[in-house]
Amino acid sequence: MKFFHRMVFIIFALSGILYAGELGLIVDWAAFRGDSSGYSWLEIHTKINRENFKFLLDSTSSAYVGTLFFRIDIDDQRGNLVDSLSYEKPIVIPENQPVSQQSKLLNIYTFHFPIGRYHIDIFANDKIGEKSDSVSFDFELLDFWVDKISVSHIMLAYTATQSSENTNLDRMGYRMFPNPSGIYDLSSLVLYDYAEFYFPDTITRKIGIVQEIYADDTLFRSFSPEWRYMKSADWFIGGFSIAGFPDGEYTLNLSLVDTTNNMLAKQEKNFIVAKHPKFAKATLDTELVDKYRDVLLYLLKTDELATFDKLDKESKVNFWYRFWSDNDPNPNTNENEFYDQYIARWNYVNKVFAFGNTRGWKTNQGRIYLIYGPPDDIEHHSFQVSNNAWEIWHYFDKNYYFIFADMLGFGTMKLVHSNVDGEVQDSYWRERISSPHNPQLFQKSEGER
Repeated sequence: MKFFHRMVFIIFALSGILYAGELGLIVDWAAFRGDSSGYSWLEIHTKINRENFKFLLDSTSSAYVGTLFFRIDIDDQRGNLVDSLSYEKPIVIPENQPVSQQSKLLNIYTFHFPIGRYHIDIFANDKIGEKSDSVSFDFELLDFWVDKISVSHIMLAYTATQSSENTNLDRMGYRMFPNPSGIYDLSSLVLYDYAEFYFPDTITRKIGIVQEIYADDTLFRSFSPEWRYMKSADWFIGGFSIAGFPDGEYTLNLSLVDTTNNMLAKQEKNFIVAKHPKFAKATLDTELVDKYRDVLLYLLKTDELATFDKLDKESKVNFWYRFWSDNDPNPNTNENEFYDQYIARWNYVNKVFAFGNTRGWKTNQGRIYLIYGPPDDIEHHSFQVSNNAWEIWHYFDKNYYFIFADMLGFGTMKLVHSNVDGEVQDSYWRERISSPHNPQLFQKSEGER
């Protein structure tokens, strides 16, 4: 079922945690049913830290360029080389992006082998900075053509976005950037996973796909089964938010059940949640410090924000930890409910209210959602000849309301009126929503920073 994709090398900006060596090389692998009996597809998932490379200014293009040399050697159990891959590729810093910005080089390499035991050596080298990194390990490819229902290995990913391309990062119409470390933090609050299911015949069956999360061998969270009719082979892309997970180690159990809830096959994959300082302080400081201001923006008073802006990097990190600790409603527990709630909102607005290149937290609706939480009721009004689309968010417990309008008809909802002190208050808002080109509507709203 696995397809051999056109190879592409993509730079994807992320915040990482685990570092293997000088270049931060991290490797994971997964196996899937091969094209014929006795064979399996092998996927090697890799991550390298771009900021660990040395870059030189290219005078012809005025861009900073580094050079990566990468090599994979795979031996059989007798020590014979059965396949290898190597290349040398420039790493170009996008225009106006700092050389030191934390970004990750993510890739997937695909091989087709007979089942059996193998040894792999992976080597990465910064040709300019003369830094290198290597990973070696043994692995075994199983036969997914056996006479029973089975589940492939599970691939963990940072993203799963629709794609019409056919690169090594694309599968079943989705582009998935792998997460070889299996670590999810403040910058990656949704865990995506991919797996395939194999059947020994072509009989159609009604099958339930069950995802369960375990912590210390205890069921932590379960999701309702997804029922499908399957035969021969099928695939699954799942995803769930880890915003409400306490920091720690977890196991994802992915299983197939029949209509009487009998388990037919299962596979598991470990992952780590590291959102809070006490679990990830040593590894998150330098990676996330530039994002701290964005997250804290609507929580700090003007003078507090000014104080934060004057701090050096180390002091900003300390400020971040102290802020969440000082606002922990139950400091005697392992969880910080205030942090979990706000980061869950942060994740939601960036997913729901993002528009074009504007992240959700920067939009009017994203800001209101972050500050006041989810509304109790949303009153929708569709586009009409006399006015653009608009809606009212009601917060009944505080008797608050916020009115948003799509002034240009592009789907960007702007706050035009509210009864909350400090927010936009315009008694002529009804007249203005019928005049979408009024320049007053595009002035910065009071309360926006």
